[in-house]
Amino acid sequence: MIYNKKSKIMTIKVREIELKNNLIGVQLDIHRNGTRKKKMLDIRYYKNPKTPLEREINKERKEAVKKIVATIELDEVYSDNLLDRGYQTEKDFFEYCDEFITRKAPHCEMRTYKSMVFKLKVFTKKKKLACCEIDEEFLILFKDYLNNNLNGSTPFNYFKKLKRIIKEATSAKYFKANPISNLRNSKGVSAEKDVLTLEETLLLSSTDCPNLNVKRAFLFCCLTGLRFCDVKALNWSNITNEGVLNITQIKTKEKVVMPLHSNAIMILGNKQFDKSLIFNLPTHTSCLKTLKKWTENAKISKHITWHCARHTFATSLVYEDVGINTVSALLGHKDLRQTQVYVRTAELSKTNAINKLPNILMN
Repeated sequence: MIYNKKSKIMTIKVREIELKNNLIGVQLDIHRNGTRKKKMLDIRYYKNPKTPLEREINKERKEAVKKIVATIELDEVYSDNLLDRGYQTEKDFFEYCDEFITRKAPHCEMRTYKSMVFKLKVFTKKKKLACCEIDEEFLILFKDYLNNNLNGSTPFNYFKKLKRIIKEATSAKYFKANPISNLRNSKGVSAEKDVLTLEETLLLSSTDCPNLNVKRAFLFCCLTGLRFCDVKALNWSNITNEGVLNITQIKTKEKVVMPLHSNAIMILGNKQFDKSLIFNLPTHTSCLKTLKKWTENAKISKHITWHCARHTFATSLVYEDVGINTVSALLGHKDLRQTQVYVRTAELSKTNAINKLPNILMN
């Protein structure tokens, strides 16, 4: 039997195995998509039938083998739902991920989705991954891989994105049943955030930056806690005449209203047309390269990303004993647990500051 649809090929070969006592055993060699599976049947018949009864037994048992092969063929057709159910379990999952990201991923989350897919490709060491290869055991192994190789909340966020894609792929009939639905995605403890101290922020402010707009925007984020996607899209209609920032965050759709610090107003400069961008920024990747060069010029050894400006803003407020509810509102968090990480970081900063006091006691 040969079944061929697109790249899908299945063959079943019946092999006769000689046994003792003039008997023949039956082995099925099942080849599917380049893999071979052997199945020994519990059927015996005579190599050289000598009596009418033995010949009748041979006839019945050989007919039974044909029926078994036919059943496997039929199961194969139904298992891939090629009759009327429309499933396409051989669909390349990586290809579907690209389609999903293009069609449905929010713009501000595209990098996270793409990073997750990249990690999945590293994990599988494959250029193509059929949906039928993804089962619960596969997903548990991938989840363990993420937890062992990534820090903080990144494994949680990546697996959350994977769950979303698989849910959509299941609805599109690339999976017969959602293989990830029973797996819990527990959020680990976030790693301590890299933040800038007041001295380091002042140092950056007084250090030349290869791109003035990048410098202005980053310092503005240190004073407002804006994410990169929000500051890049910031226009003059988001700033009232009274110096109040009024935006709806792109990522969370949460509204943030805050009076701006005098330094933030100085960074903005003179107001222009309402719809014109305040900071003419290049791509996120280009901004990170500029930020890296700028921090190197300032002799700051920390790994500073754009998001560190948001961490710096939040931690500075907590350090100055601003209430967590206020900090949460200024950041546009939906849950106080998101803000709690900055409390931890601020407490650590206070401990480190105390530990730097000189020894004033005589031994």
